[in-house]
Amino acid sequence: MKPIYKIDFSALSAEERVKFMADLRDWSAESFADQPAAVQILAQILIFTRWWNSYKHMAPKEPTPEILGIAIELLWDFLEGKCGEKEFARFQQSFSDSALDILVGDDGGLNEDPESDAFYKRYFVPWKSLSYNVFLSDLATVLEEAVSQNFTWDAVEGVLYGDIGDTMMDFFEPVYRNPDGYERKRREKEAYNTPTFARVIALLQQDMRAALERTPLAELRARYRNEYLFSPEESAKISDYR
Repeated sequence: MKPIYKIDFSALSAEERVKFMADLRDWSAESFADQPAAVQILAQILIFTRWWNSYKHMAPKEPTPEILGIAIELLWDFLEGKCGEKEFARFQQSFSDSALDILVGDDGGLNEDPESDAFYKRYFVPWKSLSYNVFLSDLATVLEEAVSQNFTWDAVEGVLYGDIGDTMMDFFEPVYRNPDGYERKRREKEAYNTPTFARVIALLQQDMRAALERTPLAELRARYRNEYLFSPEESAKISDYR
């Protein structure tokens, strides 16, 4: 099987696109399995940097969470050797403890760890950015996997499936939506068959290939400050989509 980043998604049939998405996580992991940990981390940093550049222009009625941008910058610092393993692991623990409380109401980590509690109070109280919850959850996974070096690609699938494919397509394409939540397979098939979603996948694959090119990290980091999933103008159309 070809690596996932070599498939022409736009040339696939509607049924093949659905299968592509169903296999995305495992196929991505398999395609990068022989790569060093640094390359696998970089691929996900590139993807999430691009996504964040667009996300931060969405949901104009909600505050943009500063901590999400801080986390992405620290991922770059960690990969470039500007942030040590101990410092990065400490940040990751506090971030994950805080995210657990926001997302599922589990404050156990905050109660047991004064540093996590202080981190939560600094960056997460009050959390008024519900449109960023999916991104928060999956960015926490990216941080965890960067520490553990066990790369599942769950985070990429999570945002792509849970936010981009499931909800954002409505702002760009006439995609079927049943108000009762039935016929989900029909909606998925229509969403994945849009030109907009094909563009999303092409950019995802572009980021994967960029991670394999051995471009100096400083050069990539500078370039990706201006890489978007959707332009700021397009992103501004995406609001109140929960």
